[in-house]
Amino acid sequence: MKPILETLHCLARPKSMLRLKMLTGSVLLCSGLLYGQHITFGVESGIPLTDAFSDQTTLGVGTIVHSFSESKNYVIGPVIELGLPAGFAVEAEAMYRPLNLTVDSTIAPQPTIRSVTNITSWEFPILGKYYFFHTPGLHPYVEAGPIFRAVGNQASNLSNSGAALGGGVNIQIWKLRIMPELRYERWGHDATVTALTTFPSNVNQAEFLIGIGFGR
Repeated sequence: MKPILETLHCLARPKSMLRLKMLTGSVLLCSGLLYGQHITFGVESGIPLTDAFSDQTTLGVGTIVHSFSESKNYVIGPVIELGLPAGFAVEAEAMYRPLNLTVDSTIAPQPTIRSVTNITSWEFPILGKYYFFHTPGLHPYVEAGPIFRAVGNQASNLSNSGAALGGGVNIQIWKLRIMPELRYERWGHDATVTALTTFPSNVNQAEFLIGIGFGR
């Protein structure tokens, strides 16, 4: 329940609402092209290969603050793909990925205090795809496009947009599609918030994903 409430709150921000409207408009625009094309519905899940936050140590007068990601967690969400002529396709996703932030705070001579937070994060990639080498039952592909993100209040300074580039293979078994892939994401730089203590994110992200869908 808590991740859902945090997501609704962060989506209510003006910047997030604008991006959500843009995303909705893109989906509605694509819906006009559906006639005569095939659609695949499915779910995609995997593991991030990189930490959400950078490893950083800040020294003060008698204090040491060490921030990092203790766990890479997971990523999961629904996927819809619209097949287009000549091997092209458009894919839209809504991926839930908790962002782990671990902070070790030491105030001499007291012992270190550890704080662990999993921050709610929803990612919305809109990817153009191209399938090539159309061998029976095996279709490699490449993909690229913009990605958007809604993040909980604890990391409101993180960028809400970026770009993704990836590739994988579609293994077709009748109408079942199994799609392992590797994806690279580049997010924009964090916003500067002078009034708050913030922790730098890792703007370069990599993920290993496996999608399972049903369609032609």
